[in-house]
Amino acid sequence: MPKLKIELAPKLQQTLTPQQIQYLKLLQLPTLQLEQYIKQEMEENPMLEEVREEEFPLSEEVLAPADEAVEIASIASDRPLPEFSEQQRSQTDTGESVPGDELGYDPENNDTFDYFTELWKESDSYATASSGDDDESEPFFQRIRDVPTLEDELLEQVHYLDLTESEQILAEQIIGSLDGDGYLRQPLKEVLDEANDRIAERMYERAQQGQSNDDLSLLSLQQAERVLRLIQELDPPGCGSRSLQECLIAQLRAKADRNKQEQLALRVLKEAFDDLARKHYSDIAAKLGTTEEQLRDALEVIRRLNPKPGNSSTALGDVALTIIPDFIVERDEETGELMISLNESSLPRLRLSQAYQQLRHQVQKALNREARQWLHRKREDAKFLLVALQQRKATMLKVMTAIAHLQRRFFEEGPSGLRPLIYKDVADESGLDISTVCRVVNGKYVQTDYGIFELRYFFSESLITDDGEEVSTRIIKETIRQLIAQEPKHSPLSDDKLSKELKKRGYNVARRTVAKYREQLKIPVARLRRQL
Repeated sequence: MPKLKIELAPKLQQTLTPQQIQYLKLLQLPTLQLEQYIKQEMEENPMLEEVREEEFPLSEEVLAPADEAVEIASIASDRPLPEFSEQQRSQTDTGESVPGDELGYDPENNDTFDYFTELWKESDSYATASSGDDDESEPFFQRIRDVPTLEDELLEQVHYLDLTESEQILAEQIIGSLDGDGYLRQPLKEVLDEANDRIAERMYERAQQGQSNDDLSLLSLQQAERVLRLIQELDPPGCGSRSLQECLIAQLRAKADRNKQEQLALRVLKEAFDDLARKHYSDIAAKLGTTEEQLRDALEVIRRLNPKPGNSSTALGDVALTIIPDFIVERDEETGELMISLNESSLPRLRLSQAYQQLRHQVQKALNREARQWLHRKREDAKFLLVALQQRKATMLKVMTAIAHLQRRFFEEGPSGLRPLIYKDVADESGLDISTVCRVVNGKYVQTDYGIFELRYFFSESLITDDGEEVSTRIIKETIRQLIAQEPKHSPLSDDKLSKELKKRGYNVARRTVAKYREQLKIPVARLRRQL
């Protein structure tokens, strides 16, 4: 009979307590989400209360700055970073990936969208909204405003269409299935099936109540196509389209009186869309029997159309997204030093609830065991939250102080002074773990004299110039962007020519590297940038 052999060996394993996990979550939250989190905790924990403004100066139990040097850290070129206690160092795992992926807009089943985006790049005929995913985007201030959603606008217009009750249900189902940019990416057959299920339920309810179902009936796919086309003609036109081609055609169809240029533009979109995507203008002119000058006018009409109708509805066209900076960095005009502060103006000031503190002492003996345990647990949770918020503030300021110290030239000269920087540099400068730096940097913004920047903007790799100087890859990318912006429209620069132009400026960048940077900037190849 075989014997079971058991071997015991010591093993070291790091585990995180629930309190540490909660602290790490707090560290990742930007200001706006932190405000929501604190308000939710106040609703769930009666031991927390907000200190009213008239009660300042705050008591010892209020969440106030632990030290004035932590609240506002002054940095000089030769001044070391402020010291922090070991208790303020986060003991986190190092397995977290470094953020920095650059995402772009890429509708499903539409590979030509990025190429067509270049057609509207210089057009100001419609409002655009930045998604914030592109690290190369310019900083901007954004304002908050209560506005109706795209769905609200479309639903309001649907009520004025000549639709049966069943078609009305289908129209509502289609509008509810639209993405934020106005496209319908769910197959129409699936939307139709969901609408027919709703229609069948309503028919059953009416039958149970003895009511007539004469105005209700299940719809066919052909009827669904008709309803979808009516939705595409609403304002903004093009919403509900399933591809870029269908979106642009819908916008031209929505025009009551089309001139010759618009009629030719409609023919181009219908009959030569693939050639337009490849910018084979001579083939288009030959296929449609038109001149190059007439084709140029038609392309100008297409450039004025909106490839993302959902992002420029009448209610949302003049309203940008909301970005609240987590840090504010200012320069002292007299001393030239940098002043760093956390933007906590919107955060409520917390303390342990005085009313529940009195209740806990006065009726302690009258409460049963479960009630006493509940009060004790809530009090401990509140105390930990106050400490965790203090520790979060200290850690965030420490990371921002290290970034400002390492990127001092940026805060003095602007983007041209940006130097190469990686997360390990900030970790070494601040004495924190790399994973902690990643958590602080991810999703956070800083307000500077040169605009609002995401903290990831300050991190980039380096290249060596002909003079032996290290230069940030962001500066290389910005140079490529400027070269392409100034290139002749009829003869755009190829990647090889861009590489040669960069070498003239002292940047020894290979053609393949130029192609990689150009793709990261979401700029199409030279052939697709060519214009008539």
